[in-house]
Amino acid sequence: LLSSPPVAKPCPSERTRRDIFDGLAKKWDSTVRFDEFKSGIGRCRRRLIQRAEGDVLEVAIGSGRNFSYYNSAKVRSVTGVDFSRAMLEVADGKRAELQPIPLKLKLAHSQRLDFQDGAFDTVVDTFGICSFEEPVEALREMRRVLKDDGQVLLLEHGASNWEMVQGLLNRSIHGHVEKYGCYPNRKIAALVREAGLHIVLDERKHFGTTYVLVCRKSAPVLEEE
Repeated sequence: LLSSPPVAKPCPSERTRRDIFDGLAKKWDSTVRFDEFKSGIGRCRRRLIQRAEGDVLEVAIGSGRNFSYYNSAKVRSVTGVDFSRAMLEVADGKRAELQPIPLKLKLAHSQRLDFQDGAFDTVVDTFGICSFEEPVEALREMRRVLKDDGQVLLLEHGASNWEMVQGLLNRSIHGHVEKYGCYPNRKIAALVREAGLHIVLDERKHFGTTYVLVCRKSAPVLEEE
């Protein structure tokens, strides 16, 4: 079948993928800017990030492409983590885009977040799940550091619900990982649910390959009548 998984092949190690991101960091914005504009990803970022409030953790913050979309009337602080030092250096140079919101940047792995349980009102990840070595563990960490009434905001690319498109993703997976360090054929919603998060908004674009998800820590408790 077209949508069948690709033939097994060793994937790049975590260190190799980090080196890929380090090498892309300085030119990342110019590399993706036109494609994001053409495909409407910039609008998706804006709509999603405008939901953020309180103390925000942005995981896999990369080059800080979301900074200009945070609403200072709703957001108290932004803490950003990434495993690529070079990406963090690019993000650090964009602090003016986030002002007057305070920004802290930290070198960290997504599956081992050095924060207390329930530390953040909002956790944001945009196009990170595709690149995590252990995506479910990373999502569980996001859930752990989220307050009970908090929200996880996700903008991701992943598996398509169109067989032909999924087949294309599967056949090109190894070249894509080696070039960009990410896996664009993952079943994002299934990973999110496996991590224990409850999806309250699920929008798809681009033949189902772009996911806009708003999640809560747990499903709401229904009161008995």
